[in-house]
Amino acid sequence: MTVRTLALALLIAGALLPVIGWHTRSPIAFVGPALLLLGGLLLWTGKRHGR
Repeated sequence: MTVRTLALALLIAGALLPVIGWHTRSPIAFVGPALLLLGGLLLWTGKRHGR
């Protein structure tokens, strides 16, 4: 698994978790924004360093 694949998986999971958490009223919805941030940072730093 490459870093880009991991970042994309984190972005997808981060986008889905708030929706799932909102429907189930679970605290899992708060993890979604953190995963979105982490995935975005991974993609941004990968592009910034030319990888």
